[in-house]
Amino acid sequence: MATNPTPLTFPGDQKRVVIGIKVKFELNSVDGLRRVIFGLEKDTQGDQIDWKIQFELFEREKNTDDYGDALVDLEVEVDTELHDQAESTAHNGMTPMQTAHALGPAADDAKAAAAGDIDQDDANETIQATLSKG
Repeated sequence: MATNPTPLTFPGDQKRVVIGIKVKFELNSVDGLRRVIFGLEKDTQGDQIDWKIQFELFEREKNTDDYGDALVDLEVEVDTELHDQAESTAHNGMTPMQTAHALGPAADDAKAAAAGDIDQDDANETIQATLSKG
């Protein structure tokens, strides 16, 4: 009985699958008074893919002051429909629109949620929306 030989794999036939990745983007406002650390982390368990955003907000009164501790430090689960955008952002970097959204509306809502002015779920949605600005 003849057996089929194992097919050969050539370099052009290789498929790259990233099963885990962790990146952080340090974003600074033009006036230098606000900084956001926008981290993305991918974790794969079998067929299950999970993306998380680590969002940290720092503010200061003057450019000469230190930022000090983060005003907001959140971990946000990324909705499944945004996984492709998370993957693209992790590999290609943040677009100017994503950067502006993270430093503006996302930071504002995160700060408002920390102060109890809006619901945390609303702030998390705004933070996730950063990915759709790509």
